[in-house]
Amino acid sequence: MKLHNTVFVISMILFLNTANAQNNCRPLEKVMRGYTPVTVPDITQPGEYCLTHDIKVPRMYVFSEGGERSATGSVMLDIRTSDVVLDLHGFVMSAEVLGMPGIRVWGDKEVPSRITIRHGSIKSRTDSAILLNAPEASLLSDFKAMYDSPQTIGMAENEFQKFLKKLPPSASAYQKTENVVERLYIESGSTIANYSGFFRKAIGMDGAANIIRNSTIEITDGHAAIYLFGPNQLIENNIIIFKGKAAVESAAAIKLHQADRTIIRNNDIIIESMGDEAPKAAISLIDSKDVVIENNRIYGINTLVKNWDDKSNSIEKNNEFRSLFRRPLTIGEPGVH
Repeated sequence: MKLHNTVFVISMILFLNTANAQNNCRPLEKVMRGYTPVTVPDITQPGEYCLTHDIKVPRMYVFSEGGERSATGSVMLDIRTSDVVLDLHGFVMSAEVLGMPGIRVWGDKEVPSRITIRHGSIKSRTDSAILLNAPEASLLSDFKAMYDSPQTIGMAENEFQKFLKKLPPSASAYQKTENVVERLYIESGSTIANYSGFFRKAIGMDGAANIIRNSTIEITDGHAAIYLFGPNQLIENNIIIFKGKAAVESAAAIKLHQADRTIIRNNDIIIESMGDEAPKAAISLIDSKDVVIENNRIYGINTLVKNWDDKSNSIEKNNEFRSLFRRPLTIGEPGVH
């Protein structure tokens, strides 16, 4: 009886702590704007925000227009200010509608910083899941895959030159953003044949000293599961899964640009692609120096890193290649168990 009472008391304390945590945050609620469902109003003020239930943006069908309607240009949630904590409290944000990303961060004058997103699931059926001011691509070959066609001759080169003009001159010139993504299930992919994955990343982020940890991150038919621009990043204790077709030749489970001194450690990196559709390596580096890659397990591919220029280099320690049959399960808590 004493044991039963003790368990009851502990359970009540945990329940009250959770309730108090939810009471101290501002809950996000679904709204509509015009014909396009936009799940929650933009976050424009610093503070703590949370979910109190699942939020799902369903598919839209307009049969008079030929079937499924796209919500391209919309997003589930825009964050436009610094110093935000978003705790999903174990709930799910899911964009089922065609062409809608999950969470996007951007600012008019300065990139918002110190954004923490944690404890729940973020899914986009056809687009990226989390975009924190992320550029589209890195290499000219990326832009050619994205923009080259008989109708758009020269567009890839023009877009590439625009990108180079906006790119910081070196890794040391990046703003220190210190964003944190943790304890999340993240899914980004496509269940639609021939739907473009050129722009799709599970997580895309720009800025220095960001952290991605204790999460399960999955991309299908895309550019990268994790795509970071800037130095001193930390990627640890994650299960990172790349499925299907590599959208560009430099696609990878992890892709880094100007990411000097980034640490990638204790992750399970799983490649479930085959043949010509598979990425060329688990990790792609562009203009990234002294990247530490240690104590990771790699499944389904035999190449750990590919440097896409002569500036990049990595320090590799105690990484292990394993059979895909030994890949970890993705049930229970997210991240490496």
